[in-house]
Amino acid sequence: MKSKSIIILASALMVCPFFSCVKPEALDLQPAYEYTDAYYEALRAYKKSDHSICYLWFADYGVPTSPAYRFAGIPDSVDVVSLWGGIPKEGTLDRKEMYEMREKKGTKIVSVKIIRLAHTTYLPSWALEIQVPAYMNGFDGQKGYNDTYKETYEARIEAGDTEMIAAAAAESAARMAGTRALIADMNANPSRTLKEGSTEENPEYEYPEWCVYAAGSLLKEIWDNDLDGYDLDYEPEGDALSGEKMRTFLQYLAQYIGPASPNPDMILAVDGNQPPSGTEELCTYWIAQSYGQRLSDGNFNRSGWKNSQLIFTENIGDYWSTGGNMEQQAAFQPSTGGRKGGFGAFHGQRDYNTTDSGADKETPYGHLRRAIQLQNPAVKY
Repeated sequence: MKSKSIIILASALMVCPFFSCVKPEALDLQPAYEYTDAYYEALRAYKKSDHSICYLWFADYGVPTSPAYRFAGIPDSVDVVSLWGGIPKEGTLDRKEMYEMREKKGTKIVSVKIIRLAHTTYLPSWALEIQVPAYMNGFDGQKGYNDTYKETYEARIEAGDTEMIAAAAAESAARMAGTRALIADMNANPSRTLKEGSTEENPEYEYPEWCVYAAGSLLKEIWDNDLDGYDLDYEPEGDALSGEKMRTFLQYLAQYIGPASPNPDMILAVDGNQPPSGTEELCTYWIAQSYGQRLSDGNFNRSGWKNSQLIFTENIGDYWSTGGNMEQQAAFQPSTGGRKGGFGAFHGQRDYNTTDSGADKETPYGHLRRAIQLQNPAVKY
Protein backbone atom coordinates (compact mmCIF):
# COMPACT_ATOMS: atom_id res chain seq x y z
CA MET A 1 0.00 0.00 0.00
CA LYS A 2 2.88 2.40 0.73
CA SER A 3 4.50 2.10 -2.73
CA LYS A 4 1.16 2.59 -4.44
CA SER A 5 0.59 5.83 -2.51
CA ILE A 6 4.02 7.15 -3.56
CA ILE A 7 3.22 6.50 -7.24
CA ILE A 8 -0.10 8.35 -6.99
CA LEU A 9 1.56 11.32 -5.27
CA ALA A 10 4.34 11.49 -7.90
CA SER A 11 1.78 11.44 -10.70
CA ALA A 12 -0.10 14.31 -9.07
CA LEU A 13 3.08 16.38 -8.77
CA MET A 14 3.90 15.85 -12.48
CA VAL A 15 0.46 17.17 -13.45
CA CYS A 16 0.38 20.03 -10.93
CA PRO A 17 3.65 20.65 -9.02
CA PHE A 18 3.12 21.65 -5.40
CA PHE A 19 -0.66 21.70 -6.05
CA SER A 20 -0.47 25.29 -7.33
CA CYS A 21 -1.78 24.97 -10.90
CA VAL A 22 -5.04 26.74 -10.05
CA LYS A 23 -5.35 29.42 -7.40
CA PRO A 24 -8.73 29.13 -5.67
CA GLU A 25 -10.83 32.28 -5.86
CA ALA A 26 -14.15 33.13 -4.24
CA LEU A 27 -17.08 33.32 -6.67
CA ASP A 28 -19.75 36.00 -6.40
CA LEU A 29 -22.23 34.74 -8.94
CA GLN A 30 -25.23 36.77 -7.75
CA PRO A 31 -24.43 39.42 -5.15
CA ALA A 32 -27.32 40.45 -2.91
CA TYR A 33 -29.00 43.69 -3.86
CA GLU A 34 -28.18 46.41 -1.37
CA TYR A 35 -31.04 48.73 -0.41
CA THR A 36 -30.43 52.21 0.96
CA ASP A 37 -31.22 53.38 4.48
CA ALA A 38 -33.78 55.73 2.93
CA TYR A 39 -35.58 52.74 1.36
CA TYR A 40 -35.89 50.96 4.70
CA GLU A 41 -36.95 54.14 6.47
CA ALA A 42 -39.75 54.63 3.93
CA LEU A 43 -40.74 50.97 4.24
CA ARG A 44 -41.02 51.19 8.02
CA ALA A 45 -43.07 54.38 7.70
CA TYR A 46 -45.43 52.59 5.30
CA LYS A 47 -45.90 49.73 7.76
CA LYS A 48 -46.97 52.27 10.41
CA SER A 49 -49.43 54.03 8.09
CA ASP A 50 -53.19 53.47 7.87
CA HIS A 51 -53.55 50.77 5.22
CA SER A 52 -54.94 47.29 4.53
CA ILE A 53 -52.21 44.89 5.58
CA CYS A 54 -50.67 41.69 4.21
CA TYR A 55 -50.66 38.85 6.78
CA LEU A 56 -48.49 35.78 6.27
CA TRP A 57 -48.51 32.45 8.11
CA PHE A 58 -44.93 31.29 7.58
CA ALA A 59 -43.59 27.76 8.16
CA ASP A 60 -41.13 25.11 6.92
CA TYR A 61 -38.15 27.29 7.84
CA GLY A 62 -34.87 25.73 8.86
CA VAL A 63 -33.54 25.16 5.31
CA PRO A 64 -30.75 27.75 5.00
CA THR A 65 -29.86 26.73 1.43
CA SER A 66 -33.21 27.89 -0.01
CA PRO A 67 -34.56 31.46 0.16
CA ALA A 68 -38.05 29.94 -0.05
CA TYR A 69 -37.65 28.90 3.60
CA ARG A 70 -35.79 31.96 4.87
CA PHE A 71 -37.14 34.98 6.71
CA ALA A 72 -34.80 37.06 4.57
CA GLY A 73 -36.71 35.90 1.48
CA ILE A 74 -40.14 37.15 2.62
CA PRO A 75 -41.35 40.08 0.48
CA ASP A 76 -40.58 43.43 2.07
CA SER A 77 -44.18 44.69 2.07
CA VAL A 78 -45.57 41.84 4.20
CA ASP A 79 -46.83 43.55 7.36
CA VAL A 80 -47.22 40.66 9.84
CA VAL A 81 -45.59 37.22 9.96
CA SER A 82 -47.29 34.57 12.10
CA LEU A 83 -44.85 31.85 13.19
CA TRP A 84 -46.76 28.75 12.10
CA GLY A 85 -43.49 26.80 12.12
CA GLY A 86 -42.86 27.66 15.79
CA ILE A 87 -40.50 30.14 17.39
CA PRO A 88 -36.97 29.76 15.96
CA LYS A 89 -34.43 28.59 18.50
CA GLU A 90 -31.73 30.76 20.02
CA GLY A 91 -28.54 30.90 17.94
CA THR A 92 -30.16 29.86 14.64
CA LEU A 93 -30.02 31.71 11.34
CA ASP A 94 -33.83 31.77 11.33
CA ARG A 95 -33.99 33.67 14.61
CA LYS A 96 -31.32 36.13 13.49
CA GLU A 97 -33.07 36.85 10.19
CA MET A 98 -36.48 37.08 11.90
CA TYR A 99 -35.31 39.94 14.12
CA GLU A 100 -33.40 41.60 11.27
CA MET A 101 -36.61 41.54 9.21
CA ARG A 102 -38.43 43.42 11.95
CA GLU A 103 -35.62 45.90 12.61
CA LYS A 104 -35.00 46.78 8.96
CA LYS A 105 -38.42 46.34 7.37
CA GLY A 106 -40.79 47.02 10.27
CA THR A 107 -42.45 43.61 9.86
CA LYS A 108 -44.28 42.49 13.00
CA ILE A 109 -43.78 38.97 14.35
CA VAL A 110 -46.48 37.10 16.27
CA SER A 111 -46.64 33.66 17.80
CA VAL A 112 -49.58 31.38 17.01
CA LYS A 113 -51.18 28.35 18.59
CA ILE A 114 -54.43 26.42 18.29
CA ILE A 115 -55.86 27.22 21.71
CA ARG A 116 -57.57 24.05 22.84
CA LEU A 117 -57.15 23.90 26.59
CA ALA A 118 -59.21 20.92 27.69
CA HIS A 119 -60.37 18.70 24.88
CA THR A 120 -61.14 15.25 26.31
CA THR A 121 -61.34 13.45 22.96
CA TYR A 122 -58.34 14.97 21.20
CA LEU A 123 -55.58 17.13 22.62
CA PRO A 124 -52.94 17.64 19.90
CA SER A 125 -49.34 18.27 20.89
CA TRP A 126 -49.34 21.69 19.23
CA ALA A 127 -52.36 22.86 21.21
CA LEU A 128 -51.97 24.73 24.46
CA GLU A 129 -51.86 22.23 27.34
CA ILE A 130 -52.39 23.47 30.89
CA GLN A 131 -54.00 20.59 32.73
CA VAL A 132 -51.00 19.01 34.46
CA PRO A 133 -49.29 21.96 36.21
CA ALA A 134 -52.48 23.53 37.55
CA TYR A 135 -54.46 20.35 38.29
CA MET A 136 -52.03 17.90 39.87
CA ASN A 137 -54.38 17.31 42.77
CA GLY A 138 -57.73 17.59 41.03
CA PHE A 139 -60.57 20.04 41.56
CA ASP A 140 -63.71 19.94 43.71
CA GLY A 141 -63.75 16.18 44.19
CA GLN A 142 -62.51 15.40 40.69
CA LYS A 143 -59.33 13.31 40.87
CA GLY A 144 -56.28 14.95 39.34
CA TYR A 145 -52.99 13.84 37.87
CA ASN A 146 -51.21 12.59 41.00
CA ASP A 147 -53.84 10.24 42.44
CA THR A 148 -54.77 8.87 39.03
CA TYR A 149 -51.17 8.17 38.06
CA LYS A 150 -50.46 6.32 41.33
CA GLU A 151 -53.65 4.24 41.21
CA THR A 152 -53.29 3.33 37.53
CA TYR A 153 -49.59 2.44 37.81
CA GLU A 154 -50.11 0.20 40.82
CA ALA A 155 -53.10 -1.52 39.21
CA ARG A 156 -51.21 -2.25 35.99
CA ILE A 157 -48.17 -3.63 37.86
CA GLU A 158 -50.45 -5.84 39.92
CA ALA A 159 -52.04 -7.05 36.68
CA GLY A 160 -48.61 -8.17 35.43
CA ASP A 161 -47.57 -5.31 33.12
CA THR A 162 -43.93 -4.26 32.85
CA GLU A 163 -42.89 -0.99 34.48
CA MET A 164 -42.63 0.68 31.07
CA ILE A 165 -46.14 -0.32 29.99
CA ALA A 166 -47.57 0.53 33.42
CA ALA A 167 -45.94 3.99 33.33
CA ALA A 168 -47.27 4.73 29.84
CA ALA A 169 -50.79 3.72 30.83
CA ALA A 170 -50.58 5.73 34.05
CA GLU A 171 -49.38 8.84 32.20
CA SER A 172 -52.26 8.66 29.71
CA ALA A 173 -54.87 8.18 32.41
CA ALA A 174 -53.36 10.90 34.62
CA ARG A 175 -53.36 13.45 31.82
CA MET A 176 -56.99 12.72 31.08
CA ALA A 177 -57.87 13.08 34.76
CA GLY A 178 -56.04 16.41 34.87
CA THR A 179 -58.03 17.54 31.85
CA ARG A 180 -61.33 16.55 33.48
CA ALA A 181 -60.34 18.46 36.62
CA LEU A 182 -59.52 21.47 34.47
CA ILE A 183 -62.91 21.27 32.75
CA ALA A 184 -64.61 21.07 36.14
CA ASP A 185 -62.83 24.26 37.21
CA MET A 186 -63.61 26.04 33.93
CA ASN A 187 -67.30 25.15 34.19
CA ALA A 188 -67.45 26.22 37.84
CA ASN A 189 -65.55 29.48 37.18
CA PRO A 190 -66.21 30.52 33.57
CA SER A 191 -65.78 34.26 34.01
CA ARG A 192 -63.98 36.96 35.91
CA THR A 193 -65.50 38.46 39.07
CA LEU A 194 -65.30 41.87 40.70
CA LYS A 195 -62.71 42.12 43.43
CA GLU A 196 -64.05 42.71 46.91
CA GLY A 197 -64.63 46.44 47.39
CA SER A 198 -64.60 47.10 43.66
CA THR A 199 -67.57 48.57 41.80
CA GLU A 200 -68.91 48.47 38.25
CA GLU A 201 -68.03 52.15 37.93
CA ASN A 202 -64.41 51.53 38.94
CA PRO A 203 -63.97 47.81 38.39
CA GLU A 204 -61.06 45.61 39.35
CA TYR A 205 -61.34 41.96 38.46
CA GLU A 206 -60.33 38.58 39.81
CA TYR A 207 -59.66 35.96 37.13
CA PRO A 208 -60.05 32.19 37.63
CA GLU A 209 -56.91 30.10 38.08
CA TRP A 210 -57.24 28.30 34.74
CA CYS A 211 -57.37 31.62 32.88
CA VAL A 212 -54.42 33.19 34.69
CA TYR A 213 -52.27 30.14 34.05
CA ALA A 214 -53.21 29.64 30.40
CA ALA A 215 -53.18 33.27 29.29
CA GLY A 216 -50.08 33.92 31.36
CA SER A 217 -48.21 31.18 29.50
CA LEU A 218 -48.94 32.94 26.19
CA LEU A 219 -47.79 36.30 27.53
CA LYS A 220 -44.59 34.72 28.84
CA GLU A 221 -43.95 33.34 25.34
CA ILE A 222 -44.26 36.86 23.94
CA TRP A 223 -42.01 38.52 26.54
CA ASP A 224 -39.37 35.77 26.55
CA ASN A 225 -38.97 35.92 22.76
CA ASP A 226 -39.48 39.66 22.22
CA LEU A 227 -42.48 39.19 19.90
CA ASP A 228 -45.13 41.65 18.75
CA GLY A 229 -48.23 39.81 19.90
CA TYR A 230 -50.24 36.62 19.56
CA ASP A 231 -52.45 34.95 16.98
CA LEU A 232 -55.07 32.80 18.75
CA ASP A 233 -56.19 30.06 16.36
CA TYR A 234 -59.73 29.64 17.67
CA GLU A 235 -61.14 26.31 16.47
CA PRO A 236 -62.65 24.79 19.64
CA GLU A 237 -64.45 21.82 18.03
CA GLY A 238 -65.97 20.90 21.37
CA ASP A 239 -63.13 22.21 23.53
CA ALA A 240 -64.00 23.81 26.86
CA LEU A 241 -62.44 27.13 25.84
CA SER A 242 -65.39 28.71 24.06
CA GLY A 243 -68.28 31.07 24.74
CA GLU A 244 -68.03 32.84 28.10
CA LYS A 245 -64.70 31.18 28.89
CA MET A 246 -63.17 32.45 25.64
CA ARG A 247 -64.49 35.93 26.45
CA THR A 248 -62.79 35.75 29.86
CA PHE A 249 -59.57 34.53 28.22
CA LEU A 250 -59.53 37.51 25.83
CA GLN A 251 -60.37 39.94 28.63
CA TYR A 252 -57.34 38.76 30.57
CA LEU A 253 -54.97 39.01 27.59
CA ALA A 254 -56.38 42.44 26.66
CA GLN A 255 -54.97 43.85 29.90
CA TYR A 256 -51.49 43.45 28.40
CA ILE A 257 -51.69 43.39 24.58
CA GLY A 258 -54.08 44.67 21.93
CA PRO A 259 -55.91 47.96 21.31
CA ALA A 260 -57.48 48.16 24.79
CA SER A 261 -54.18 47.59 26.61
CA PRO A 262 -51.30 49.87 27.63
CA ASN A 263 -49.49 48.31 24.61
CA PRO A 264 -51.97 49.03 21.79
CA ASP A 265 -49.39 48.40 19.05
CA MET A 266 -48.99 44.80 20.20
CA ILE A 267 -51.28 42.48 18.27
CA LEU A 268 -54.09 40.46 19.85
CA ALA A 269 -55.56 38.57 16.89
CA VAL A 270 -58.10 35.76 16.68
CA ASP A 271 -58.22 33.60 13.58
CA GLY A 272 -60.76 30.95 12.71
CA ASN A 273 -64.13 31.05 14.51
CA GLN A 274 -65.76 34.36 15.33
CA PRO A 275 -64.80 35.55 18.83
CA PRO A 276 -67.60 35.96 21.38
CA SER A 277 -69.64 39.16 21.28
CA GLY A 278 -68.33 41.95 23.46
CA THR A 279 -64.68 41.23 22.63
CA GLU A 280 -64.51 43.22 19.39
CA GLU A 281 -62.81 46.24 20.97
CA LEU A 282 -60.27 43.98 22.68
CA CYS A 283 -58.94 42.49 19.44
CA THR A 284 -56.63 43.99 16.87
CA TYR A 285 -57.88 41.67 14.11
CA TRP A 286 -60.30 38.88 13.43
CA ILE A 287 -58.71 36.79 10.68
CA ALA A 288 -61.12 34.72 8.58
CA GLN A 289 -59.93 31.41 7.16
CA SER A 290 -61.72 32.24 3.90
CA TYR A 291 -59.99 29.47 1.97
CA GLY A 292 -61.21 29.04 -1.60
CA GLN A 293 -63.70 31.92 -1.25
CA ARG A 294 -64.22 35.10 -3.26
CA LEU A 295 -65.06 38.21 -1.26
CA SER A 296 -68.18 40.33 -1.61
CA ASP A 297 -69.86 43.02 0.48
CA GLY A 298 -71.60 40.21 2.36
CA ASN A 299 -68.31 39.39 4.12
CA PHE A 300 -68.26 42.82 5.80
CA ASN A 301 -70.22 45.08 8.15
CA ARG A 302 -70.34 42.42 10.86
CA SER A 303 -71.97 43.49 14.09
CA GLY A 304 -69.46 45.06 16.46
CA TRP A 305 -66.50 44.70 14.10
CA LYS A 306 -64.92 47.46 12.07
CA ASN A 307 -64.08 46.52 8.49
CA SER A 308 -60.50 47.57 9.28
CA GLN A 309 -60.29 44.71 11.81
CA LEU A 310 -61.23 42.02 9.26
CA ILE A 311 -58.53 40.09 7.41
CA PHE A 312 -59.37 37.46 4.78
CA THR A 313 -56.94 34.69 3.89
CA GLU A 314 -56.28 32.05 1.26
CA ASN A 315 -54.72 28.61 1.82
CA ILE A 316 -51.59 28.76 -0.32
CA GLY A 317 -50.60 25.41 1.14
CA ASP A 318 -53.30 23.94 -1.10
CA TYR A 319 -53.44 26.57 -3.85
CA TRP A 320 -49.72 27.12 -4.30
CA SER A 321 -49.81 26.50 -8.06
CA THR A 322 -52.48 29.11 -8.86
CA GLY A 323 -52.70 31.41 -5.84
CA GLY A 324 -56.36 30.46 -5.38
CA ASN A 325 -58.51 33.53 -4.70
CA MET A 326 -55.77 35.46 -2.89
CA GLU A 327 -55.48 38.19 -5.53
CA GLN A 328 -59.25 38.72 -5.60
CA GLN A 329 -59.34 38.90 -1.80
CA ALA A 330 -56.52 41.43 -1.86
CA ALA A 331 -58.09 43.62 -4.54
CA PHE A 332 -61.59 43.68 -3.02
CA GLN A 333 -62.64 46.57 -0.79
CA PRO A 334 -66.14 46.87 0.74
CA SER A 335 -68.44 49.52 -0.70
CA THR A 336 -69.42 50.81 2.76
CA GLY A 337 -67.86 50.96 6.21
CA GLY A 338 -64.31 51.81 5.22
CA ARG A 339 -61.35 49.73 4.11
CA LYS A 340 -60.84 46.11 5.06
CA GLY A 341 -58.15 45.03 7.50
CA GLY A 342 -56.25 43.18 4.81
CA PHE A 343 -55.59 39.87 3.12
CA GLY A 344 -53.31 36.99 3.97
CA ALA A 345 -51.84 33.63 3.03
CA PHE A 346 -51.69 30.39 5.01
CA HIS A 347 -48.42 28.54 4.34
CA GLY A 348 -47.52 31.53 2.21
CA GLN A 349 -43.95 30.33 1.74
CA ARG A 350 -45.25 27.83 -0.82
CA ASP A 351 -45.92 30.73 -3.17
CA TYR A 352 -42.17 31.24 -3.59
CA ASN A 353 -42.09 29.26 -6.83
CA THR A 354 -45.06 30.00 -9.10
CA THR A 355 -45.97 28.06 -12.23
CA ASP A 356 -49.20 29.39 -13.73
CA SER A 357 -49.43 32.11 -16.38
CA GLY A 358 -51.25 34.44 -13.98
CA ALA A 359 -48.17 35.00 -11.85
CA ASP A 360 -44.83 36.59 -12.56
CA LYS A 361 -42.77 33.41 -12.90
CA GLU A 362 -39.48 35.27 -12.84
CA THR A 363 -40.24 36.81 -9.43
CA PRO A 364 -40.34 34.81 -6.18
CA TYR A 365 -43.70 35.02 -4.40
CA GLY A 366 -45.34 36.01 -7.68
CA HIS A 367 -48.96 35.77 -6.52
CA LEU A 368 -48.30 37.39 -3.14
CA ARG A 369 -46.44 40.34 -4.66
CA ARG A 370 -49.18 40.90 -7.23
CA ALA A 371 -51.78 40.72 -4.43
CA ILE A 372 -49.91 43.35 -2.40
CA GLN A 373 -49.94 45.63 -5.44
CA LEU A 374 -53.62 45.05 -6.06
CA GLN A 375 -54.51 45.93 -2.48
CA ASN A 376 -52.17 48.91 -2.16
CA PRO A 377 -51.22 49.97 -5.70
CA ALA A 378 -48.90 52.74 -4.55
CA VAL A 379 -46.59 50.27 -2.83
CA LYS A 380 -43.48 49.31 -4.83
CA TYR A 381 -41.55 46.15 -4.09
